[in-house]
Amino acid sequence: MTAEEARRTIVLDGLPSASFPACVGYLDDALRECQLVLVAAGQGHRTDPELDRVARALVPHIEEIGDAFRAASSTVNPDGSLRLEGSLTLDQAAMVTDLQVQLVHLRILGRRGDLLLDSDPEIAQLLTWIWEEIADQLAGRAPRPYASAR
Repeated sequence: MTAEEARRTIVLDGLPSASFPACVGYLDDALRECQLVLVAAGQGHRTDPELDRVARALVPHIEEIGDAFRAASSTVNPDGSLRLEGSLTLDQAAMVTDLQVQLVHLRILGRRGDLLLDSDPEIAQLLTWIWEEIADQLAGRAPRPYASAR
């Protein structure tokens, strides 16, 4: 299979116009906080081993998914929601799954008071949908628009 054959179009449709940018902001904040944890560890400061492990896993994954989001085309639907269309390779499914798991660990560490990063349940819900939608589309399922649980 060639690289182009292993690439799938990913469509995230019906994204809330206010919440999706907040999700991107949350990922940016998580990336910065994880980078600071790694800098501190690299300078010899004592860091929580679990936080260090999560930070090491998240930094490359957030950077990779951020590149995919930036490369995607974005349009505004008539109802004001957003539609992103981009592509990922089939082998990025494992990264998306690990990213989702590590972000859950990061939220747990945040609730424990180990981070400045704050987790909003609405943002967590939308991110969960995004990761699951990406994984499902990489597995061959047709895109489905976002439907809030509210």
